[in-house]
Amino acid sequence: MTATALRVRARLRLRQDLPSPAERRAIRKAAGLSQGELAEAIGVTRQAVSHWEAGTRTPQGAMLDRYVSAIRTLRDAS
Repeated sequence: MTATALRVRARLRLRQDLPSPAERRAIRKAAGLSQGELAEAIGVTRQAVSHWEAGTRTPQGAMLDRYVSAIRTLRDAS
């Protein structure tokens, strides 16, 4: 399998690991973080996290990778 195919496959897995917007919010709240704190941790604005949790936008590229990693970490820690 080519390197490009592996990257595409990894991206598809990340999208499958991204919970629904309501679950994302619940995971963040259960961890005791504000949207601003999560945003700062992954290097985006509070408004971006707000849009992702409302389901009006979906993170893309490197932001998707960081957001999924953060959500997984928060979920596993609870």
